[in-house]
Amino acid sequence: MDTKLGYAGGAGSDGVKIWPAYLCFIIFGVLVPFSRPEYKLTTVLYSLVIAIVVGLLAVNLLILAFNSGNTALRQTDGGFAREAVGTGMLFMIPFTVLAILALVILEWNVVMPFASTAITTASATAGTEAMKRGAQGTRNVMIPTLVAMVLSTVWMMLIGILP
Repeated sequence: MDTKLGYAGGAGSDGVKIWPAYLCFIIFGVLVPFSRPEYKLTTVLYSLVIAIVVGLLAVNLLILAFNSGNTALRQTDGGFAREAVGTGMLFMIPFTVLAILALVILEWNVVMPFASTAITTASATAGTEAMKRGAQGTRNVMIPTLVAMVLSTVWMMLIGILP
């Protein structure tokens, strides 16, 4: 009988899921229009599409960055990048919950600052997760943070021009 505790021997292909990160991006996309005084259905749809595209870009660019920057690790453990990104992106959940509470209960218009902080923190955490799995160099934290900052800035600019 083989017992795996924690990440002993890797999480496996079904150990870490990416869907919670996508769900957080979708929730942020739905919340953004409701933080405005007036909103339309088209604004909700545009915001949702932008959030999904940013989410797909964030996750896939991070996986690509980890795979391309850590060739030796990718050859020994092919799924390390996906596991690192999936685990790191779980750090979006508290910020998503706080954004919901701030909007619904406190009626604060702070959804995008929470979204920006969530994506940046989750990306940097994905970098540290990659380093825990054997990736070498500070570029594994710096590049994901830079990617997250660029994506969150673009996301905020696109949200600003929504109808």
